[in-house]
Amino acid sequence: MIKYLTSLFCKVVHYETTDVNGKTTRSKRCLCFSRLLYLVITVICHVLFFKDGFPESFINIYANILAILIGLLSASMLFGFESIYNNNKKEIEGKYEISINEEQEGKERIYIVNNEALDSNNSRDNASVTQQNNYANQFVCFTGYNIVLCTITLFLILFVSLFEIDAYDPYNTFFVDIKSVRWEHILNFTIGMFVSIQRIFVLYAMGLIVKYSLFATTSLVHVMTTKMKNK
Repeated sequence: MIKYLTSLFCKVVHYETTDVNGKTTRSKRCLCFSRLLYLVITVICHVLFFKDGFPESFINIYANILAILIGLLSASMLFGFESIYNNNKKEIEGKYEISINEEQEGKERIYIVNNEALDSNNSRDNASVTQQNNYANQFVCFTGYNIVLCTITLFLILFVSLFEIDAYDPYNTFFVDIKSVRWEHILNFTIGMFVSIQRIFVLYAMGLIVKYSLFATTSLVHVMTTKMKNK
């Protein structure tokens, strides 16, 4: 599973740093820097505003939104698959070269089978189909990555709510002498670390979910627009 998740993340980074024609629009270093900056802002927001946990109303609404998004995004993946499948069928249409060997004459004749004449208009149509395929790939990758983010965030929220540690304050602690460390101290430290990471991830994923939802919607609009133009 880690292999496929890593592959999905690499594809998302690829489509986020290149345009529909395959040209680089921003470097991966710039993307990593922007992600790191966003993570720092998320940590600051967690320390300043949410060290006591999220409001209960926010947890309920956010969990419902994530559950709905997972269903909607999973259904929309079928459209992306259908679009890519149809485009791949179109890409194999074109020129086919066949060779017939005549034993009597000892010569070889080459026949070119053309489905359509390749002129400048056809070239533009092929470029349009290629762009449509790239937009569909973007839509599938961004949507799949969104599903992963929504699923992980939802289960983290449910896990914290299950053990009733959503209101745990990890900063309400103090250091004790190493000789007086007990099991409950280690447990409290572990819970505090987990709760802090969970809250930071929830805030971090919330921004990414909005971002990639907009990216996926934009790619879907381009796919539909390109299809209408081809018709």
